[in-house]
Amino acid sequence: MPEPSVLDYLKALLSGQKAPAVPPLPRSGRSQVRKPVAPARRPRANAKRTAPAFTLAQVPWRSVGAFVLFFVGQVLLASSGGGAWALAASVLLLAAGLAAWAYVEGEWSLPPLAPAEEQKGVAVFRRTPLLAAGVLFVLAFLLSGNNQLNLLNAACWLGAVGSVLYAFWQPRPGAKAASLRSRAAGWLAQPEFKITLSHWSLLVLLAFGLIAFFRFHQLSVTPPEMVSDHAEMLMDVLDIQNGKASIFFERNTGREPLPFYLAAWVANLFGTGVSFLTLKLSSALVAFASLAYMYLLGKELGGRWVGLFTLLFTGLAYWPNVLSRLGLNFGLYAALAAPTLYYLLRGLRRSSLNDLLLAGLFMGIGLNGYTAFRIMPLVAAAAVGIFLLHRSSTQARSQAVLGAVLLAVVAILATTPLLRFAIDNPAMVNQRVMTRLGEAEREYPAAPAGIFASNMVKGLGLFNYSGGTLWVVGTVRKPAFDPLSGALLLLGVCLAVMRYVRHRHWQDLFLLISIPLLMLPSTLSLAFPEENPAMNRASAAWIPAFLLCALALDAVLHSIRARLSGGLGLRLAQALGVGVLGLVALLNYGLFFGEYTRNYTANSWNSREMGQVITDYANSFGSLESAWVVGYPHWVDTRLVAMEAGKPGHDYAVWPEQLANTANVPAPRLYLLKPEDTLAASTLQRLFPQGVLTTFTSQTPTRDFLMYLVAADN
Repeated sequence: MPEPSVLDYLKALLSGQKAPAVPPLPRSGRSQVRKPVAPARRPRANAKRTAPAFTLAQVPWRSVGAFVLFFVGQVLLASSGGGAWALAASVLLLAAGLAAWAYVEGEWSLPPLAPAEEQKGVAVFRRTPLLAAGVLFVLAFLLSGNNQLNLLNAACWLGAVGSVLYAFWQPRPGAKAASLRSRAAGWLAQPEFKITLSHWSLLVLLAFGLIAFFRFHQLSVTPPEMVSDHAEMLMDVLDIQNGKASIFFERNTGREPLPFYLAAWVANLFGTGVSFLTLKLSSALVAFASLAYMYLLGKELGGRWVGLFTLLFTGLAYWPNVLSRLGLNFGLYAALAAPTLYYLLRGLRRSSLNDLLLAGLFMGIGLNGYTAFRIMPLVAAAAVGIFLLHRSSTQARSQAVLGAVLLAVVAILATTPLLRFAIDNPAMVNQRVMTRLGEAEREYPAAPAGIFASNMVKGLGLFNYSGGTLWVVGTVRKPAFDPLSGALLLLGVCLAVMRYVRHRHWQDLFLLISIPLLMLPSTLSLAFPEENPAMNRASAAWIPAFLLCALALDAVLHSIRARLSGGLGLRLAQALGVGVLGLVALLNYGLFFGEYTRNYTANSWNSREMGQVITDYANSFGSLESAWVVGYPHWVDTRLVAMEAGKPGHDYAVWPEQLANTANVPAPRLYLLKPEDTLAASTLQRLFPQGVLTTFTSQTPTRDFLMYLVAADN
C-alpha cells in the first residue's frame, strides 16, 4: 500500500473526510528488512556532537517513586510509636501499588535466574566406602555412650562422614578418573603458578576489607562487658582445657558442643586464654568466613552484582555484627545456615548430588552448633517440596528426591555422637525447646493457636518495626534493619511476589516462605510470648531478607540505567548505588558503635572494672585469693569478676552471713560491695573496724561500687 503524504493527510482532515490509514512503524527485529541508507559525511574535527535530547518520559519515575515511598513509609513505621500507624500503612500501600504499576509497565529489570541444569546418566556409588561408613557409624554410635569424646569415637565418627561422602561423590561428566595422589602430584609438578586478579575480584576484596573493619574494629572492647551466659561458656571451655571433652555440655540447661571446641581452639591458637576476647574471636571469625556464602547465594539467585550487594548488606548491618561479636553460640545459626542453603539451592537447580551432599554436611555441623538450627531440616524439606511442585522433568525430580535422602544421611552421620546422647537423654537435650514450645516451665498464657498467630505477626515485624526487648542481642524496640535496608526489603518482597505470579520461579517462592520458617525458633515461643521476637533465635532469617534487599537495589539501579539513554543512566545508577550503600554503612556504624553499645553498657554490670581493681590490688600489696565480692540480688556475676581478674574457674562471691569466715585469710583483704548493700557494709565495719570504706567511680553512670580494704596487721 503506498504511504500517504503529509499533504494528503491534511487535506483529508480539512475536508472532513476520514484520514488515510498510516502503516505502522516497523519494530526493530531481525525479520525486518531496512532500506539501505547512504553513509553520512564524517563530521569535522571541530564540529560539536549533539547529545540525544533528554525527556521526562525516560525517567523511571514509578520505580524510583516506589523506592522513595517505601523509605518514607519505613521511617514513619519505625518512629511511629503507635501514633503514625495509619499514615505509615497508607504510604507503604501506595509504594506497593506504584511498584506493581512499574512492573506492569516494564520499568523493573530483575536479574535473570541461572538456568536449570540436569545431570544425565545414572548416579554412581562406591560399595566399599559405603560399607565402611556403615560400620564406622555403628562403632561411633556405640562408643559415644558416656558423653565423652575421645580419639577412638571421634576417629570413627569423622571416618563415617568422610566415607559416605566419598561413596556417593559423583565424578564430573567427561572427566577421567584419577586418584587424589596423581592429581596432587600433577599440581605440584607444574613449573610455576600464576595468580590473576580481575577488576571484579579486586572490588569483592575491597568489600571484604570494608566488612572486616566493621567486624573486627574495637573487638576487644566492644561489646565491653560479659553477661552470665559468657560465664557458663567460659566454664565449659575451661573444662575442655582441663581434659573434659563432652559431647553435650550440660551447664545452662544444656548446649551443643561446637562453639566450645571452637573457642578452645581459638584460645590455644591465639593465646587469648579463657577470656571474653576468646569467645569474640571464635564467633567473629566463623561469621566473617560465612559471608563468602552470602556472596555466593546472591550470585546464585541474581548474578554477581546481587552477590556483591548481598555481601555488603549482610556485612555492614549492625544485627549480624552484634551476634558475631557477642561470642555466644547465637551466631552459628546464620553462619552455618548460609552454606547449607547455598548448596541446597544450587544442588536442586543443577540436579547436583555433590552439592546436596555438602548441604547435608553443613546441616550436620550446624546441628552441633546451636539449638535454633534444628529448624533447618524443615526448611530444607520445604525447599525440596517447592522444587518438586514446580519442575516437570522426571529426571530432575528423581535427582532431587535422591539428593534429599543423601542430604539426610550425611546430616545424621555428622551428628552421630550428639544423636547417641539425645537418644539416651531426650529430656536434657530438649529442655530448652520444651520450656518455650511446651509447658515444661510455664503454662500457656492463652490459646496456643492465637499465641502463635500473634508471634508470627510480631516476628515478621522484626525487620521493619521492632526487634524485641532483649538488649543483649539488639537495640530495644527498634527495627533490626536500618531504614534503607528495611525499605529495600519491602520493595524486594513486592518484586519477588510479582515475578513469581508472572513466571512461577520456585526460588522466588522459597525466598518468601523461608523467612517465616527460619523465624520459627523465635515465633514458637508459646509459653513465653514476651520473648518474641528474639533477634538471636531468628537470626538466620536475615539470609533471605538481605537477598531480597540486594535484588531490590539491583532492580532499581538497572531500571535507571536502562531507561535513561547514553551514559547518563549509568552515571546516575552508579551514584545512587554508591550513595545507598554508603548511607547504609554510616547508619549501621552509628547503630552498632553508638546506640547499641551505649545501651549495652548501660544495662550490663561492670565486671571488667571490678576485675581490674582486684588485679591492681593483687599486683601491689594483696593477692587474688584475699579478695571477695559481696553477693547482692540481681548484681554482677562474681564468676565473671574472677575471669576478668585472670583467675578463671574461681568464684569471688561471699554473702554477708559468711563474712566472718574470711577472717581466717591473713590481711590485707579487699571486699567489693554494691552501694545499696547497707547490711554488708555494717557487717564489715563491725567485724573489721580498722577497715577503710571508699567508693569506686565507674566510667558508666549508676555503676559505682564500694571497696572495703582491711589493711595488714603491723
